[in-house]
Amino acid sequence: MRQSAPITRDEWGMLILILACGVGAYVRFSPTMLAGFAINDGGMFAVMVDDLRANHFILPAFTTYNHLNIPYAYPPLGFYFGALASLIFGLDSTQVVRWVPAFFATLSVPAFYLLALQLLRNKFHAAVSTFFFALMPRALSWFVMGGGLTRSPGQFFMLLTLAVVIRLYEKDRRSDILLAGVFGGLAVMSHPEAAVHTFVSAIFLWLMLSRTRKSFIQSLFVGLAVAVVSAPWWASVISNHGLAPLLSGAATGSKFAAVFNLLFFVFTEEPYATVIAVLGLIGIAHRLIRRDFLLPLWMAIPFFIEGRSAAGPAAIPLAMLAALGFVEVILPAIQPASSKARVERGRNEAEVSSTERNVFIYLILYLIFSTSQFGIQLAAATLYPPDEEAMRWVRENTPDDSRFLVLTGTTSVSCDSVMEWFPAISGRKSLFTVQGTEWTKGTGFNAYVRSTYPVQECLANSDVACLDENIDRADYDYIYVSKILRVNNCGPLAPQREFPYFVESLKLDAGFEAVYETDGVLISRQR
Repeated sequence: MRQSAPITRDEWGMLILILACGVGAYVRFSPTMLAGFAINDGGMFAVMVDDLRANHFILPAFTTYNHLNIPYAYPPLGFYFGALASLIFGLDSTQVVRWVPAFFATLSVPAFYLLALQLLRNKFHAAVSTFFFALMPRALSWFVMGGGLTRSPGQFFMLLTLAVVIRLYEKDRRSDILLAGVFGGLAVMSHPEAAVHTFVSAIFLWLMLSRTRKSFIQSLFVGLAVAVVSAPWWASVISNHGLAPLLSGAATGSKFAAVFNLLFFVFTEEPYATVIAVLGLIGIAHRLIRRDFLLPLWMAIPFFIEGRSAAGPAAIPLAMLAALGFVEVILPAIQPASSKARVERGRNEAEVSSTERNVFIYLILYLIFSTSQFGIQLAAATLYPPDEEAMRWVRENTPDDSRFLVLTGTTSVSCDSVMEWFPAISGRKSLFTVQGTEWTKGTGFNAYVRSTYPVQECLANSDVACLDENIDRADYDYIYVSKILRVNNCGPLAPQREFPYFVESLKLDAGFEAVYETDGVLISRQR
């Protein structure tokens, strides 16, 4: 009987790449399909999409979100994509922030492959890197949320920009100057943090790969092209508001404590065994022993430049390091002696052994299971139907100028779906919703966020008297209480937390009248 030909590394790499793209799409779309609503945030962005359409695709001076006259200063490319999707497919803005983020996050998987291929110069290594990137929870989590409407295009265009920049430094193709400028401009137009990480990464790659006068001049031309492509955004903001909103937004990003995520290597967010993180550590050791510092340094830089969002860009070199650790260290170490002898004699080095194949199959199945479980947990970080129904009741049954004190019991403002979505769905003002204030508070943003904590802690730990100590009743007209805290820090809370003592104290207070109540929500109006 004729024996089938062994599979080569190039063939195996192509299978892995196809699988990475297919499974990568599945794990990026499945959380929002499971949730039935946008994951976590995106309420402000949904309103900004509506604002853009209402203004006939011309950038407005302000967004109508939360009645705060927040400058429409956010990089707008994601809003244009959302508005176009709304127009073409007939989606409302809440559906836009469900599907568009996952779409661009999926496109980032093949874009990552192009970057990995430029850096690693090996199709097999690039394919394995892409598989790790596709299934690393941190490489997808914040990009498939509602706020991923801007984050995921930013990630996509950052990956393309850096791939072209590397090719420019190494192959000196003049056409890449324009291409890198266009992709870089689109990254700047997508997300402020993508702009920062693209800029810093490009400088780092020039220092590591080139350092020639000619490539430096070419980089200046790339920067000029980026400025021209992004000019419709920043020129509009400066024309309407001056530099203040841009400077204010730039002052809110740093978070020094994020450096500890690098020290303890916990930023991959893998729910079970941290396989990718461990392989990444092995890859780091492998590169350092070889005195190849590019990938380890590149992974560390974001934690010192933009701590709050460092894990996202750090996932890019980490996926490549994990692939190198797996392919260059682990697989050779577990090869049978007979296979090693054949390789040493120069035979079958392009073939995948049965041992490699079996280890790959186990790893593939495990990572698919692990990331799917992460997606199920992520799907819990969403707005639940009782809150959505209550917010729609507020829109239909309260005066337009009503001011609401929204209480949810969490101080994790970046993972508080109720707080962010309340102004978007109800159309009413929420006093302590922080989204958008990064463009107005500047260096005072973090202090403002902390000032919201005591009120939320009243719901969890005290009664209405606690509210009176922290906020004047003249500042609001209604109290909205989300009775059940289901999610904390973007993950499901077990057991869920309820606040019966506070709810009862609010009902008994003679200064308030309950106007709406379900098992999940209580709304009271001041008498």
